[in-house]
Amino acid sequence: MHEVLVIGGGPAGLTAGMYCRMRKMSVVVVDAGRLGGQLVSLYGDKPVHDWPGYMQVVAGTLAQTLIDHARELGVETVEQTKILDLTRMEDGTFELAVQHQISREESKLLAKSVVIAIGGGAFEPRKLKVPGEEGLSEDQLTYRLVEKARVAGKRVVVVGGGDSALESAQAAHEAGAQVVMVQVLDRFSGMEINIDNVLEFQIPAHFNTRVKELVVEDGKIRAVVAQTKGASEPLRIECDHVVVNIGAAVNLDAVKRWGVAVEGNLIQVDSHMKTNLEGVFACGDVVAYDGKYKLLLTASKEGAVAANSAYAYVRKPARMTMGDLYT
Repeated sequence: MHEVLVIGGGPAGLTAGMYCRMRKMSVVVVDAGRLGGQLVSLYGDKPVHDWPGYMQVVAGTLAQTLIDHARELGVETVEQTKILDLTRMEDGTFELAVQHQISREESKLLAKSVVIAIGGGAFEPRKLKVPGEEGLSEDQLTYRLVEKARVAGKRVVVVGGGDSALESAQAAHEAGAQVVMVQVLDRFSGMEINIDNVLEFQIPAHFNTRVKELVVEDGKIRAVVAQTKGASEPLRIECDHVVVNIGAAVNLDAVKRWGVAVEGNLIQVDSHMKTNLEGVFACGDVVAYDGKYKLLLTASKEGAVAANSAYAYVRKPARMTMGDLYT
């Protein structure tokens, strides 16, 4: 039995694991896919500009640094294993039913406390829900940030106007692609630095425009048909590749079954990352509290707080100071 079981191996979960080990607690981080979270599954080779100490670091490299740091501290890690159920036992400990995603073998894990840090694992990319969207390979249609190698020299349509879409457009342009953006709003909605970069690259954009169809012939994407508000005729944009970055929908059905309070599709926590269930804490993109500012740095900070709260819950120390770390 571990003192802490962390569900999710992204920045929040890995940081929680690190701080548990700094307090010499036994901890295991369980991820349904690969460790690294969205840094690996979504961003990959995208540069990260807002991690302190680095003017620029590739997302995948930063993820590996966090993984190596956690393992160096003695954090146990389990990948490709999904949490099916969480049950609080009569003695206050937790039993978690898990399933390996490749072998499909099911087993049980026991813990004295749980930290939910599923982050991107709870998010499913929003789709366009238009004709032609289903059945295309990722070489032609992706909901992730663009991979430069896939789009080099191609005609690319980027759907969306937030930071992910703006960054995809920049990456595709840098890879030598011909890029056109389609945004349903009348403006871009990302950070100013990303907007400035797209404008500097002179990437054309159609605002107040909604995608109506993906034209597919012989199994290949040929064009995007879109309708601009007020225009009499639809717009046809010839392309070889489509990137859809229009946000994500949250799926917390499993968390709700466990009895964790969810509001507005986010887990409600207090400043100590406590949920409504005693002994269950949460951190990262999946949580909400007053003053929340969603950043990579914030996720790691919340992981540290959740670990500290789990330490207080399990060990019940007479006092807690920074001097307790590394002892």
